[in-house]
Amino acid sequence: MEIDKDVVVQNGRRTWQSGVSVTSEDGVRQRRDIEGQHQSRLMEVFSTGVWPLLSNLEDPELQRLARELPAAVLSSRADSTTKKYLGAYRRWKAWADSRQGVPSFPAAVEEVVHALSWLHKVAGMQTPSDSPLVQSVMEGFRRLLAKPKCPKEPVSVEMLQAMVEAAGPSPSLTEVRLLAICLVAFTGFLRCDELTRLRCKDVTFNDHGMVINVVSSKTDQFREGASLVIARTGTPTCPVSMMQKYFKMAGLCHTADKLFRGIVSTRKGECLRRGGGLSYTRMRELLLAKIEQLGMDPKQFGMHSLRAGGATAAANAGVPDRLFKRHGRWRSETAKDGYVKDSVERRLTVSKGLGV
Repeated sequence: MEIDKDVVVQNGRRTWQSGVSVTSEDGVRQRRDIEGQHQSRLMEVFSTGVWPLLSNLEDPELQRLARELPAAVLSSRADSTTKKYLGAYRRWKAWADSRQGVPSFPAAVEEVVHALSWLHKVAGMQTPSDSPLVQSVMEGFRRLLAKPKCPKEPVSVEMLQAMVEAAGPSPSLTEVRLLAICLVAFTGFLRCDELTRLRCKDVTFNDHGMVINVVSSKTDQFREGASLVIARTGTPTCPVSMMQKYFKMAGLCHTADKLFRGIVSTRKGECLRRGGGLSYTRMRELLLAKIEQLGMDPKQFGMHSLRAGGATAAANAGVPDRLFKRHGRWRSETAKDGYVKDSVERRLTVSKGLGV
C-alpha cells in the first residue's frame, strides 16, 4: 500500500498537491485551454471596438488569422497577470451591472486601473485611465487608502543552517527535497513560479557547481531564458551537494519531468510520484511547517522569503550591483531594492561616514 505524503485533507476530501503534466504536448494543450477560458470570459471585450470589423473579412485565410488574434493578444501578458486582471474586471462588472447608467465596458469609472486599461487596449479603444480626472481620483484614493506595508521577513543563512542541522546526518527524501527547494531558491534568487516550473533537465552539474536553466519568468515574457550559476561551498548548506543528494535519493535523471514532485511512502521506502510537480501552496505549507518547528512565527514568512533572503545576504555581503541584478533577473533597481533588508551594521555606516 502506498501512502502519499503530499496529500492534504480539505473539506473531508483527500486532494493531491501537485501541478500539471510537464510534457510539451500537454503544456501546449493546457495553454490553449487557458486561452480559451480567458476568451470566453472576455466575450464582451472581443465584440467591442475594433473586433467587429474582423467579421467583415471575406478571404478565408484572413478569417483564419483573425480567429487566432484573440489568443495572440491575450499572450501579451503572463497567465497570472491575465487572471488577476480578469478577477478585477469581474468585480468591476458586478458592481457596474448592479447600478443604472454605469456601463461595465467601456468603463465610465476606473476602479481597477491596470485591468480596465489593458482590456480597453485589447479592444482597440482609448483607455479611460488616460483621463486627467481619473488619474487625479486614483491618486486621491491612494492617499486616502494608504496602509503601512508589512513585507514578509527574509529567510536567513542561520535559519537554513538550523534546517540542515535539524534534518540530521541521515535525512529522509522528504527532508532532502525541502532542503533542496530552500537552498536553490535562496542561492538562485528564484521566484515561486520559477521554482515550481523547474524540470530535471534544467539542472546540470559540473566541477564548479551547477547551472540552472530558467526557461521563463515574470520579467522574461518572450521566453529568452536565463542561466544561473551556483557555486559549491563545501559547507553543510551547500546547495549543489544538497541538490545532488536529492537527485540520487529520488533516482532522478535529466528528463522533462518536474524536478520537485510529491512523495509517496511504500514498503520499500519513500519515492517520488510520477507526473505533475508540487504546487506553490504545498511548497509554502512545507516551508512554514519547518519554520514553525524551528520555533519561529510562520506568519512572518512566505515563499518569497527565500528569494528575499538570498538577495539580502548578497547585498549585505557587498556583491556588485550589476551581478546582483543579473543573478536575480530584475529589470529595475526599484524592484531589486524592494527585496533587500539591509543589516543594522550597513545602515549604521551612513551616519558613521558623515564625520560628525
